[in-house]
Amino acid sequence: MKKIVYASGVLAALSLTLFTGCKKDSEAFPTKAQSNGVSTEFSYITPYFPTIADADGILISAQVYDEKTVIVTPFLNTYEYGMAKFTNTQGNFSSLFDAGTIKLNDSTLAKANDLSYLSSTSTFSLGLSGKAMWQISGNNGVPSFNYKLNGVCPAYGYSIPSWDSKWIPIYPRTLYPLPARPTITHINSSSSSSDSAYYNANKTDILAYLSDSTTRYKDSVYNATNQYSVPIKNYVVNTDTVIIALMDASGFTYIRKVNATDSVANFKPNDFTGYPNYDITTFNFQVNAIKYQDTTIGAKNYYFLKMGSYIKYYNATK
Repeated sequence: MKKIVYASGVLAALSLTLFTGCKKDSEAFPTKAQSNGVSTEFSYITPYFPTIADADGILISAQVYDEKTVIVTPFLNTYEYGMAKFTNTQGNFSSLFDAGTIKLNDSTLAKANDLSYLSSTSTFSLGLSGKAMWQISGNNGVPSFNYKLNGVCPAYGYSIPSWDSKWIPIYPRTLYPLPARPTITHINSSSSSSDSAYYNANKTDILAYLSDSTTRYKDSVYNATNQYSVPIKNYVVNTDTVIIALMDASGFTYIRKVNATDSVANFKPNDFTGYPNYDITTFNFQVNAIKYQDTTIGAKNYYFLKMGSYIKYYNATK
């Protein structure tokens, strides 16, 4: 088994180019046809697409679970699809090439203008709870071959409705030193008249100190303090790696790769230093459980990933 190293990469170009024209990728995939005038599905983005440093091709079979709020009620949606990319420069998936026709469980993936591949928007179930059978016709040096993945799909068992509403970026604060401590900060029944006079004369400074001493004391370590934790170890099944992705439709992207054996993934304000502001109406939090298998064919490294992708949309509606 080869060691994999993940780097940033999103399958946004495929969503933008193939399915939406000028629409944002958050509106791109999938959209199920209406039945009797009622749409039973909603538009969702694809999960974060990891890249691998020594890969010439990456093919992902994904089972996706999305929670989105409809009016005030959360709505959980599920679907399956395949994603694939091929490159002539190992590990560099910013420049792709045509590898011919790609099928997953006999379903042909659509090829975008940027030469990335994604399941058709009309396909919502591929039978990925069983096998994942890839068929590559071959092109541009990629040979024709088939590859079969068996086994249980990766899963993350911490139910999406239980995810904390605080799982959003919290930015660092600008910290200031405490004001000087006043001689007297409280008065009571045993205080002298001079104490009372001092208190009244310095009330503004005293109240400012009391306020700052309860907040700024904590702020001295605030930016380095864990604000929330995402449970990992006890909730993953058949998983090698977990990728946590925080994203919105305006370009905010924060990626964290954690081991499946990590107890939790902690988040603190310092993690978001320098990151742009995010749009809460399109913000989503992803936990992607990944199981991978690699093979070498014709001196090229191809990685076949199974992914259980769990995505919660914050303040997003139909």
